[in-house]
Amino acid sequence: MVVAPIEPYGATIHKTKDDPVPNVHKDFHGALSYGLQFVQDAYGQESAREFLSGLAATVYKPLCDDLRDRGLNALRDHWKTIFDLEGGEYEMHFEDDMLVLTVTRCPAITHMQEHGYAIAEHFCAHTRIVNEAVCAIAGYASSVDYDQKAGTCVQRFWKE
Repeated sequence: MVVAPIEPYGATIHKTKDDPVPNVHKDFHGALSYGLQFVQDAYGQESAREFLSGLAATVYKPLCDDLRDRGLNALRDHWKTIFDLEGGEYEMHFEDDMLVLTVTRCPAITHMQEHGYAIAEHFCAHTRIVNEAVCAIAGYASSVDYDQKAGTCVQRFWKE
């Protein structure tokens, strides 16, 4: 097994020409949690999965295209930018041809816990569902093992 460290790079997304400071609204996680719980309660878990898969294909289309073009480096750059902007604690490395992201402090779970948001019963499943959809579009696969209560997970990505 070859383990390669990931070098840091500058955050480049979520900026506008008028506002060079990244635009991060952590309360989005709380709104997403309430929305996911509503969809699940009103329409069922399968409807929530379908909604999130469709979301991945549209909202994350640029990431899907980047993953197709640049491979796992696109996901590495994406996750590094997101976790650095949101203050998550994580470690990333390549194991042979697999990108492994280990989250030791999820910024979404932490923010919701600190601010008293109700956390959807299957909140962390949205990461798995969105990752699977993004990866499938680009010819990749993924897995997520998570502990929602602890706010930790291990995400893996590889070429199919």
